[in-house]
Amino acid sequence: MRRGLTVALLAAATVLALAPAARAHALVRTSDPPNGAVLQAPPARVVITFTEPPDPKLSFIHVLNAAGQDVGQGPSGQVPGQPLELQAVLKPSLPNGVYTITWRTVSRVDGHVTGGSQTFGVGVTPPENGPTSASAPTTPSPPPLSVIGRWMFYWGLAVLLGAAAVGLFVRNGLPAGGRLLLGAALGLAAGGLVAMIVSEKSTVGVSLARLLETSTGHQFFNRAIALGLVGTATAAFAIRPTPLTLALVGGSTASAMFIHVMAGHAGASGRLSGLNVAVQWVHVLAVGVWIGGLAWLLLGVRNLTGQERATMVRRFSWMAGWALAVVAMTGLARALDEVGWPDHWNRLFDTSFGITVLIKVGLFAALVTLGAVNRYRNVPRVDSPNPGVRPLRATAAAEVAIAALIFAATGVMSELPPSASVAAAAAKPQPPAQIVLTGNDFATSVRVRLSVAPGTIGPNRFSALVQDFDTGQPVAARSVALTFSLPSQPNVGTPTVPLLAEGSGVWAARATTLSMYGTWNVEVLVQQAQNSVTVPLRLTPRLPSENIKVAAASGQPTIYTIALPGGNSLQTYVDPARAGNNTVHFTFFQPSGNELPISTAVGMSVPPGGAVQSMPLIRFDQGHFAANTSLSPGRWRFVIDATTGQGSVLTAYFDQTIPP
Repeated sequence: MRRGLTVALLAAATVLALAPAARAHALVRTSDPPNGAVLQAPPARVVITFTEPPDPKLSFIHVLNAAGQDVGQGPSGQVPGQPLELQAVLKPSLPNGVYTITWRTVSRVDGHVTGGSQTFGVGVTPPENGPTSASAPTTPSPPPLSVIGRWMFYWGLAVLLGAAAVGLFVRNGLPAGGRLLLGAALGLAAGGLVAMIVSEKSTVGVSLARLLETSTGHQFFNRAIALGLVGTATAAFAIRPTPLTLALVGGSTASAMFIHVMAGHAGASGRLSGLNVAVQWVHVLAVGVWIGGLAWLLLGVRNLTGQERATMVRRFSWMAGWALAVVAMTGLARALDEVGWPDHWNRLFDTSFGITVLIKVGLFAALVTLGAVNRYRNVPRVDSPNPGVRPLRATAAAEVAIAALIFAATGVMSELPPSASVAAAAAKPQPPAQIVLTGNDFATSVRVRLSVAPGTIGPNRFSALVQDFDTGQPVAARSVALTFSLPSQPNVGTPTVPLLAEGSGVWAARATTLSMYGTWNVEVLVQQAQNSVTVPLRLTPRLPSENIKVAAASGQPTIYTIALPGGNSLQTYVDPARAGNNTVHFTFFQPSGNELPISTAVGMSVPPGGAVQSMPLIRFDQGHFAANTSLSPGRWRFVIDATTGQGSVLTAYFDQTIPP
């Protein structure tokens, strides 16, 4: 037994060492504001919807400004009536800038810890890279103490259940030394539970008292109560070893297994959680009968001889065969659910959970092979005229060692997010980048929240949520329309976009009204039954990403070459690029190197910390324009909107810092 325990511990350590770290995956279902959103006004709160209900006592959301200061108004918490949502109420009147949302959740279902961050801008666009850009959500690697604790817990319960199965169905009662093995199994399970609690406390970073006040702590408490009942039944059997008390040991152990399954992956399977819990419970019971029974087989064959030993071996072989079939079927069903096979077999190779499943399947195959050797070679040998039990014991001991590896792999899997749920969260399409504007009419009777996606020049989807200012209820409007104007370019006119009702106060339409860069005035006309109101908004669209090359030479202007659609390009520079009077040059080129004929062009500049302003252009040639302007020190942005002779609209921009 001492050698077997050493092999089992080494096996657990081996799987733990080989366990892959949990990879980063998105576990946020939606967020308001969305990641990367540009808001024209600061939000009142930040709300994140998660794929599993977070424990509000152990989870949090922090919203930080560029200086790293928390701009939340009090601690974050759960949205009333929405178990999947956490919110952080923000301080009023936040200034323009980039804000970072950092979050950490502890799942209410299984206690898994996940964290990540994302950004949004108020009046400015969040950078795509840098210290304020979003980070991929992460889940910690499986804590070694938790994996070891689960390994101990599984082994203890398996041996306890195996005792009831062998004592009731294989032989009449337990073999000599059975009480000692039962006590050791109970102690192993209890020690494993303590290790799991200590690991969770360390991972979450709270006191034990605080942990036990949470839903995660309640799950550990439920396990402890169930294990206490197992201990009571075990003590009753030790005092009075009868079939009834042994059945109580088996029944209480099965109940403890059910409590544990409820707190695992199967309990977080959404609408099929009841079915998955049942399948997982049957799987665990079958494993206990098979693997736990092996320990009692090894103990029993040492104390029996002749026909009694042969009868025990035959009966156990029959019981183990049925248990093996149940383990295979239920294990396959759970793999289909958690990995998503056969439609997404690649998840077996590109997720930590899938790789661990492959390890477990390989170990299971080895275990089945050894079981077949026992079933068809060693069991008949025990019942032959010249019986021999040594090969049976050697093969069974090898099965126990491999089972130790399987329990270790199961402990690792329990600490990893299932491949299917990870893939579902990662594959969930991210909400499109958008600009969100909020405003109200002069009389503060109507509030409008206008979303513009993707919020760039060209085609956009405009979606307006029209609500009563005081109650927040949808306004019963007859029609809603948007009227646009660009003060810096009055020649674009005042186009109007009528919106169509989509229900619950939402009106939407698609249009290409934002034809050029600048700060647009948007008037939302809400026509009601008795009157109409106008809500004024201001919208500055985002500029598209660019492929830009910078050429700098000492004593020469820095030249920016910007790639344009169709192989065209723009070459631009500022001369002399220092405070005072300057000339900004724009020259469009065709792929051949000749100038690209431009019919009209509009230039704009954005001073440091200022608004978009017009920059009159002078035409030098068919594709060459320049603007004379006075520049102050700081970082400037220069933008040009141009229309080619064929009617194509081109937008390009570059940033340059003007020294004092």
